[in-house]
Amino acid sequence: MRKLLATAARWAAPTVVLAQICLVWTGVFSLGEAVAVGLALELLLAGIVITEITLARRAFKTSRSQGADGQEALNQALSAVLPAPVAKAMGMEFGLFRALWRWIRRKPDAPEGHVILTYGSEIKPIMWVMVFLVPLEILAVEFLIPWSVVRIILLVLSAYGTVWVLGFIAALSIRPHTVGDGKVVLRFAHFTQIVIPLELVESVRTTRHSGYRRAIQIDDGVLAMPIGDSTTLSFKLREPYPLAPKPGKPTQEVREVRFAADNTREAVRVLTADIAGD
Repeated sequence: MRKLLATAARWAAPTVVLAQICLVWTGVFSLGEAVAVGLALELLLAGIVITEITLARRAFKTSRSQGADGQEALNQALSAVLPAPVAKAMGMEFGLFRALWRWIRRKPDAPEGHVILTYGSEIKPIMWVMVFLVPLEILAVEFLIPWSVVRIILLVLSAYGTVWVLGFIAALSIRPHTVGDGKVVLRFAHFTQIVIPLELVESVRTTRHSGYRRAIQIDDGVLAMPIGDSTTLSFKLREPYPLAPKPGKPTQEVREVRFAADNTREAVRVLTADIAGD
């Protein structure tokens, strides 16, 4: 029953808003009736919003108490009150602004006491070039586009695109790989996170593999989390470990994990030390 109510809550708000629009647009009711029905729907919508905020807050606190980081808890909270596609899209967008805020405050999204392994140095220069090219793009639009409305739209899109790229750079910076508490946590910005128990890691080595086309993929028991299209490190597992490449996807047994880190020597040292200590 609780699951049914949660599912209904996800769709209630957009359904009520759509109903309001249809009532106004189609003119089904007289003006007085439309006002009365509109007020009733507003009260219903307010109740739904309060319920969804309560559910989201509860889901966020539960996730945090179970050890999830802020981004994972945010994703769980949104999934509790919104349809899956909407929750996923909003989680990505909110994640960008959350990353920017933590980046400005120089506050990495990593558990206290965990060793941080940075990544992304190969693609950050390209991202910064994109940011610095925006003023040239705006100037080109001003001189080449004669229609003011189109210029304003393109200006807004350019500004948002710049914020998005900065948010992506921030997410790469403040959400590093981490090692600690008996686990290795591998990330790609705020989009992907994989957790592997350290007790399953058998050996670690530096090795480059390339040609990947997705941020995370599992093929023939090998999980790859590349930066660009390459990985620089690999570790074997003592036994197959079930993992899902993305939330909601079926799990697959993984025997090897490949990922990228800026300082491969330090990563090998940290992982090997933790394996030995484990």
